[in-house]
Amino acid sequence: MDNRKVVAGILTAIAAGAAVSLILSSKKGKQAGRKLLKRTGDLSSELKGKFSDFVDSMQSKVQGILK
Repeated sequence: MDNRKVVAGILTAIAAGAAVSLILSSKKGKQAGRKLLKRTGDLSSELKGKFSDFVDSMQSKVQGILK
């Protein structure tokens, strides 16, 4: 068997594998990105609520001290 043909076959297989992985990973990447954005939004809403509660609590304490 000719060495050039073996090397060409290996390089062709690597290129085909890379192309398939890019196609499949881009779809999975989009799904992962959507999940990440949803979770980030949920976390952001939760943190805003906790921070708002904290600010309200501190305002009450400060007003109690000032009176």
